[in-house]
Amino acid sequence: MKKNIIGMILTLFPLIALGETVIVSEILIGKSQHEIKSFLNPKVSNVSYSATLNDSSFGFRFGVKFFDNVSIELAKHDHGSVVNEFTVYYPTSITGTPSGGDCCLGSEHDYNAEAIIPIEIESIRFGIKGEVGLVTNFTVNARVGLAHWSYKNYTPKKLTNFSPPPVSDGSGNDLYYSLGAEYKFSEGLYLGIEYSLLSVNESYAVNDVSGSFSHDVKDLSIVAGWVF
Repeated sequence: MKKNIIGMILTLFPLIALGETVIVSEILIGKSQHEIKSFLNPKVSNVSYSATLNDSSFGFRFGVKFFDNVSIELAKHDHGSVVNEFTVYYPTSITGTPSGGDCCLGSEHDYNAEAIIPIEIESIRFGIKGEVGLVTNFTVNARVGLAHWSYKNYTPKKLTNFSPPPVSDGSGNDLYYSLGAEYKFSEGLYLGIEYSLLSVNESYAVNDVSGSFSHDVKDLSIVAGWVF
């Protein structure tokens, strides 16, 4: 899917050459909030996890303005890495009872382990931007498009399911949305602020283990843009 998104923007290059278009590039620096929830199927276990964590975010964006108020954009965002720390409870049991089942040794033999799992996510985004001028040099805007997200090492599934993940477990595609405002200092320079939302919702079933996770990534960024 990542190649498809890049291919979409490449198909716009002939239109850029033919029309009176404006090309812009932007750098985004800010903070990201990660709302993470992970669950195992209650039929398997009642284990669940939830947390809201913050980190820094960074992105760069390339846009082509075909009309005064409409642009097509391609962006790459690094949403940061949030470290999830929690305690895992392990009950101890012994096999070989006369009935062939497990027999608990007792709670005094159970133990806890501290788990530290970083969740790092990035996205490539292809979408459309619409903007409206309010007063001189000041505009508000909205964006919507498709984001190809990917996790570096672990997905939120790892917070409740410690089995090795499948190779294809760490990426997918979802819609993103954003609202923002910009102030134009000159013909070629503007600054802005932007709030964006990407919601990842995934479920899985492997053998007898199933579950799901959700990950809402909310970015609040300062935007520095240049017009070419």
